[in-house]
Amino acid sequence: MTRTRRIPNHPRPATSITAYDAQVRHADDLRRRGAYDDAVRAFHAIAQRNPQRSDAFANLGAMLQAAGHPTQALLAITRALELDPSSVAALINSTEIMKDFGEWETVRETYDAALALQPHSATVRYARALHLLTLGHWREGWREHELRWHVPDLPLTTARITTPLWDGSPLEGQRILLDHEQGLGDQVMFARFASDVAARGGDVTLRCSAALVPLFETLPGVNTVVADGAPIPAHEVRASLMSLPHLLGLESPATLHSAPYLQAVGECPSAIARPATAREQVGLVWSGNPQHRNDARRSIAPRLLAPLLTASQVDFVSLQRHDGLVQVPDPLQGAVRDLGSALHTFNDTAHALLQLDLLITVDTAVAHLAGALGVKTLLMIPFVPDWRWMVGRGDTPWYKSVEIVRQQSLFEWAPVISRVRARLDSVCVAAS
Repeated sequence: MTRTRRIPNHPRPATSITAYDAQVRHADDLRRRGAYDDAVRAFHAIAQRNPQRSDAFANLGAMLQAAGHPTQALLAITRALELDPSSVAALINSTEIMKDFGEWETVRETYDAALALQPHSATVRYARALHLLTLGHWREGWREHELRWHVPDLPLTTARITTPLWDGSPLEGQRILLDHEQGLGDQVMFARFASDVAARGGDVTLRCSAALVPLFETLPGVNTVVADGAPIPAHEVRASLMSLPHLLGLESPATLHSAPYLQAVGECPSAIARPATAREQVGLVWSGNPQHRNDARRSIAPRLLAPLLTASQVDFVSLQRHDGLVQVPDPLQGAVRDLGSALHTFNDTAHALLQLDLLITVDTAVAHLAGALGVKTLLMIPFVPDWRWMVGRGDTPWYKSVEIVRQQSLFEWAPVISRVRARLDSVCVAAS
């Protein structure tokens, strides 16, 4: 098992399943089911039984890192590389561990070492590309980001069509399909580039998740928006939304336009409308999709938000979506206005965001929607950020209205909440 990247250490014939293979599969199954403690014990037992196998320690290191034990993970991955310094799997797993220590340049150097060993590996090049984007090396990062199409098992959801790919040249009136490939937040984030494609002379059709169709129909430069499953209009060329930074030649964060580019559609539903009060309206979102592989690190336990509730002249509003059967958890229950059951669509969420003076959120699609709408936002980011939020900055080139509040050490949310509380006071004073 190589948790972060599927690069086998010791390939074997598919017809030969050894006892070692069976043990690794069992341990990895525990990991996939979320039984992290059991998985750690299982991988530790495998390493004990196979003290000379680099891959056993590489797997243990990856599992320890995923379970939140970076120091032990570092010891395991160090042993893996002692046993086999040329193990690309161990090198790639070590990058995830070194991120937990904030060793961003060491991570880059390790990706370079892995690439030197496997220069044609799309998996290595794509992983390295994301780190280059994290560090702001966008010219090479976006170019290498195109290798994602060749990464095994990467879940991309583009339509199965054979229209020629656009190469970035002037379109001169050609019809172009911009297709989505990943999650809702990614679609919101990259939809901004549709207007740039239109400026190159394209007649733009945009394909997206059904939940986003009404909002994307407000995008400048887009002539047609179609949902997943709907017939795709005729077109001459196509491109993925997430390929547009490369195709458009986006070389630096400084060149990115970060002004708002989406609008809510129609009238604001009465259940969502801002109440008649002079108090500041502050939205809260504390967790994302639990199926996201990094959700345990990016989401916040609701109890940690309690210090925010002491802010004066503030009404808190929960934008945490639910099915109407789940109550707002303690200690937020009774202290926030719960809009969760009223947010049936992303357009509803857009209306709710536009009623706010401020949104406080973790890294979810709502953060992207708020930024695209121009809603003032405090975005709470874990110590190891997703690549798009970069490192070492309190703003983001993607959204002008978003301020980033980062963990300064791994897993420590309390200091983040304290800093958000201080910012909340300053925001409310400025608004008064």
